[in-house]
Amino acid sequence: MDLPTAWNLDDKSNYLSVDSSGLRVSYKYKGLGECEENVDSIRANQPIPLHCKLFYFEVEIIDEGENKYIGIGFCKKVVNLNGMPGWDYDCWGYYGDNGNFYCCSGKGNPYGPLFSTGDTIGCCLNFKNNTVFYTKNGINLGVAFRNLEGTLYPYVVFGSQGGSIEVNFGSRKFKFAVMIWEMNY
Repeated sequence: MDLPTAWNLDDKSNYLSVDSSGLRVSYKYKGLGECEENVDSIRANQPIPLHCKLFYFEVEIIDEGENKYIGIGFCKKVVNLNGMPGWDYDCWGYYGDNGNFYCCSGKGNPYGPLFSTGDTIGCCLNFKNNTVFYTKNGINLGVAFRNLEGTLYPYVVFGSQGGSIEVNFGSRKFKFAVMIWEMNY
């Protein structure tokens, strides 16, 4: 079973730079994410296998950038990487600048706290009960989305000059105790 292990260097927008580990991404565009032309995103190197009943990843916010405009989520392969997670069909995302969760439309729903430099945001896709929840600094924020289906990729978007993140797909210990949660769920 091939799981996501890094960002896909060939499946990203133009203004993103990825370090040699494939885990740290920085946004170099001069815009402020005020429209879709000012955002760039990247997908993981592998989709989450459908037979993987539970998949969790964490994103550490190294630098929130000028306006905290970073979205963390998941998408299908058909999603345009110059769009915003959750604003188009087949993509979903939780945003640091407003705490909203976007589900296949440009209308966000209040979900969780804002996040910024130093925070770690986790995203758990539970294919056993078809739900998604996020964590902030190891604390479960509750279900963000129900009726999860399809082949999905971890996905992050930037619209904040100077923004930088590092992903953990499980190569080191998570801040959230996923296995304990799974056993108690």
